[in-house]
Amino acid sequence: MSKQVQIDWELFLDLYDFFFSDEAPEGYEADEIRKKISEKVDKIINRELFSKYKRSPTGAEREAARQEYLNHRGISKSFRTDTEYHAEPPEE
Repeated sequence: MSKQVQIDWELFLDLYDFFFSDEAPEGYEADEIRKKISEKVDKIINRELFSKYKRSPTGAEREAARQEYLNHRGISKSFRTDTEYHAEPPEE
């Protein structure tokens, strides 16, 4: 299965100008393009990790995927709970 990635119009035009335009400004730097692509890759990885967390079949796999997601996002351990929150069913 082939995956597709959508990018912002501005990034697309920057990429086009960088690679194909003969009229790119003098001293045109790729730093901004690298930054935008890096941000996009981070978003893709975050989405994949979050999806893995939500779709994991067992609690242990979900917790491992959740920790991986939180690590990648840079969430401090002091802001995390030890396990996922699950509301207890009401007693009858």
